[in-house]
Amino acid sequence: MTNLRSLAPGLLLAAPRLGDPNFEKSVILLGRHSAEGALGWVVNGRECGVVRELLVASSLVDEDQELPLASSYDREARRGGPVTPGSGWMLYRKRGIDREIPGEISIGDDVAVTGDADAFRATLGGAEPREFFLLLGYAGWGPGQLEDEVSEGAWLPCALDEGLLFDGDAKDLWDRAYRSSVGIAPGAFVRGGRGSA
Repeated sequence: MTNLRSLAPGLLLAAPRLGDPNFEKSVILLGRHSAEGALGWVVNGRECGVVRELLVASSLVDEDQELPLASSYDREARRGGPVTPGSGWMLYRKRGIDREIPGEISIGDDVAVTGDADAFRATLGGAEPREFFLLLGYAGWGPGQLEDEVSEGAWLPCALDEGLLFDGDAKDLWDRAYRSSVGIAPGAFVRGGRGSA
């Protein structure tokens, strides 16, 4: 595998009929891809509960502890993938953050992810990033596995688009990402009768 072209940073769109309920209409933020494997996070995964409530339920914060005033704590956490579903990952924009975030994984110029407990504690204390998405778990591939799945048509690799990730509703993210990447709506190709050429 000497001429491996890295797909990261980028997005992976699940094929419409992937056949794996873990990834139905998933959009994956691919953070790492090399000969050793790949690492990413489903950014439009199943809702897992409001971030504020999950933090209290998991005893990471006391019920009476005041959390920073940020919409991040009132939005839904999402399932980031089937691997280590108990792990928490903050997805955020790097723009405007002056401090070094512990455990930061830079994904392109303006996007980052961290799963570091110190980063979570600092954020709970009001430090940046104040605006983030909480993802639980991640997606991972062994050596050659992602390349095989892409060649079989299971994933459509797309360019990283920060606006798609952070602006708009996660419920229609797959449709928006497909339209942005391919240039047409996903329903444009509906198999009808037999074709003839």
